[in-house]
Amino acid sequence: MLSYTYTLARSVVKQKRIRDDLLRLLLSVYEHKQGGKFDYFKILKCQFFLKLPDAAAIMLLQLIAKGETHIAFQLAFDIQETEDQPFIQQVRNNVQQSDCAKKAELDRILKGELHDRLSLQFLKKNNHTDMVLIENLKKSIGEKNSITHGACVWANGIMNACTTNDVFLRDNLNWVAKATNWGRFSATASLGMIHMGNKKEAMNVLNPYFRGQGGPDGGSSPYSTAGAYYAYGLIHANQATPELVTYFTDGFRNSGGSETV
Repeated sequence: MLSYTYTLARSVVKQKRIRDDLLRLLLSVYEHKQGGKFDYFKILKCQFFLKLPDAAAIMLLQLIAKGETHIAFQLAFDIQETEDQPFIQQVRNNVQQSDCAKKAELDRILKGELHDRLSLQFLKKNNHTDMVLIENLKKSIGEKNSITHGACVWANGIMNACTTNDVFLRDNLNWVAKATNWGRFSATASLGMIHMGNKKEAMNVLNPYFRGQGGPDGGSSPYSTAGAYYAYGLIHANQATPELVTYFTDGFRNSGGSETV
């Protein structure tokens, strides 16, 4: 009945006031459930929808204090993967200000570092993309068909998303550079799909495009530069930091009024 009521509150009830009242009632019942078996994930979701990051942080710290560190860590992964940035940041602030012995490990999870590393390792190891298929597609579309040229570049990006496997783009720089204008933007931006979550290597991958050296001839293109910014945003998706915001702001100010950038 609790689960059914929770589903109704999230998917059927449209009035925010009634929905919030229902979620508060559910949260109260979940937190005082008899028998010692708590549905911590549902408690966490109610806290998120009611915008209670302080309560979420307290729950994590209490679980660790009770010796249920594995549950706290799993909930931290859930927060990092499903909640929005302001909520995550407030939870992190509360954790960092605590005297919890495990706060460093908890913060690493909430920050996304551990999730990104494990996810990239798994997807790279289990990437079974047929690169011969992409190569044959490239050969079949000819030299001048910009629509299918762009489609091939995007197909490569989607098929290798989050795997860091950008071999096709690096091995076919001259062919990729045949794209012009927004096609070039898209080709560069597709690197963001391929390297999503690979924050440590983001600048190494994209620096040539930021410096105007993305093409095989070393030429500068505002579309490549703009695509590099888009890729940089994709790599850091849902994990904004003040430094990242500053980087984008500086890029905008130093763009020389380039509409594309």
